[in-house]
Amino acid sequence: MLTTLPNRVSALFADPFQAVFRDFDSGYAWNGNTAGLRKVAPLSMWADGAAVYIEMDVPGIALDDLDVSVQEGKLTIRGERKSAERPADFMHEERFFGQFERTVMLNEWVDPATIEATLKDGVLHLKLSKRPEAQRQKIAINSANGSDAKRIETSN
Repeated sequence: MLTTLPNRVSALFADPFQAVFRDFDSGYAWNGNTAGLRKVAPLSMWADGAAVYIEMDVPGIALDDLDVSVQEGKLTIRGERKSAERPADFMHEERFFGQFERTVMLNEWVDPATIEATLKDGVLHLKLSKRPEAQRQKIAINSANGSDAKRIETSN
């Protein structure tokens, strides 16, 4: 990228979480099936002023078969959906079983020590809190119109 004034200005106002969203948008396949690449453990991701939130569908995966970890600036979610015992004359299977793993680089604005994870009704809920310096701060604005100066605070 050229170092031009418009590029520098764009970089100043760039969303620091855009890389996180982009990394989570890759497709993954179950059981090594890359021919028809499918989204495994589909997720939703959004942010507010205090945190980034992730909800990932993990139906049929037991709590003991899920692992969420942070190491060297990477959030990794691993899981395994175990196959049920089937009779020898079993005819058809469309459900997916096996292991999956999704990894994303954490933005420096995320505080890894405060990540919360909850599994409820087949959905993994993650809350990645932002560091205080990354959170929206109110700035007081003082009027400079002579003697009737007013203090105005911006809102969230």
